[in-house]
Amino acid sequence: MKLSHYHVVTQPFFDEIEERTKRVVFSSRTSNVRIIDEHSWHILASGDFAQLPQDILFDLVDIELIVPDDENELQTILDYNNALAIDNDDLYLVVQPTAFCQLGCHYCGQEHTSKMMTEDEQQKFIERTAKKLASKNFRSLSIGWFGAEPLVGLPVMRTLTPKLQALAASFGCSYHAKIVTNGLALTHQVATEIVQELGVNSIEITLDGTGEYHDVRRMQKNGLPTFDKIFTNTVALAHRQDLDVQINIRCNVDYQNYESVSLLLQKLAEAEIQDKINFYVAPIHSWGNDAHTRSLSKEEFADWEITWFGEMVELGFKVGLLPERRPLVCMAVMPHSELVDAYGNIFNCTEVSYVPTYSTPNEYAIDHLSGKQMPGKRERLASFNDKVRQGAYPCSTCPMLPVCGGSCPKSWLEGIEPCPSAKHNIEQRLLLTYALSRIEEAEANKEALVYA
Repeated sequence: MKLSHYHVVTQPFFDEIEERTKRVVFSSRTSNVRIIDEHSWHILASGDFAQLPQDILFDLVDIELIVPDDENELQTILDYNNALAIDNDDLYLVVQPTAFCQLGCHYCGQEHTSKMMTEDEQQKFIERTAKKLASKNFRSLSIGWFGAEPLVGLPVMRTLTPKLQALAASFGCSYHAKIVTNGLALTHQVATEIVQELGVNSIEITLDGTGEYHDVRRMQKNGLPTFDKIFTNTVALAHRQDLDVQINIRCNVDYQNYESVSLLLQKLAEAEIQDKINFYVAPIHSWGNDAHTRSLSKEEFADWEITWFGEMVELGFKVGLLPERRPLVCMAVMPHSELVDAYGNIFNCTEVSYVPTYSTPNEYAIDHLSGKQMPGKRERLASFNDKVRQGAYPCSTCPMLPVCGGSCPKSWLEGIEPCPSAKHNIEQRLLLTYALSRIEEAEANKEALVYA
């Protein structure tokens, strides 16, 4: 037996309550955390597992912190990831009903036009989806409405949804849908329609800080501000009790607006929706352009993220500190998943459509609804796990691989390191998790004394 390569351990710290030195250990193969004393850690590090109590040894084997001595762990993880991609029984398809967006975000690499999916293109997409559903025994059909701005393409959503729902039912599949929207058109009426009639159960909205920050980067194409309308729509949606929908708020940050995250958190809390939403911050990345060059460094973002986590805890937000196992990194490695844009182009990545940098026809386009030949090959991104196995990227030696999956195949291909923030602040996340658990224990003990 050996200590798994896929672990992270904190520096030792002194627990004043128990009066002993401890460490927090994270098994990234199973996303499990254990608190151990310094003596036990030295036993683990030395590999002399016979000194461990049997119940502890069995537990550490169970969470895959201790693994067979002859196991090729990289192969085990990648074999599992590949098998899950092949055996996945959820058919996930992304639809861009329009190529237009009302916003003119300075970091967006897309080129927007008024193009909408035509009736003929919609019918071809339904036929293509039917062939996919017939190709294997899927249990669910999941649709992601994406942009440009998908709500501009609401007429297409209205036409396609009942056909997709009927198609799913005919193959004995459940139907699910989510949407990523700028929120500008997400009025009370539209929210009601997409959730209650169009089957959307998850909505993601972007707010890049408070108004003074958001409006200089996510303005309308005519220069008019958007924050007040989007914020009003978001708060109204979050307070609704008649809609069963998950709400995610994403805040994109770079050097221009990172200081606004705290202000936005406070504003969301003042609106009393902090416990009704999921909030996360993401660094600006390349969208076929140089937007990533204005982003914070990996280390700077990771440090600030810990600060934001602390503020979120204090304000009552739901906080996910520890990354979960991620065997399916993205649609690129899922052989049946794909994206169709408003022109009928087919991709296996959500970050490339409408991006003029990738030429015309788009070099990443792997097919077309019309059947015409396109320049891209699915394998270009789909072979990502094999490239990791071959050592083409640093992921092959990173202990965080099981929980990030390698992050973004396209970014690695283009020479841009996409490693998630958790790689740089996992120790702080672990310590914060431990501190919060002790606070919860103390609160529970207080309640026990009160009700004793």
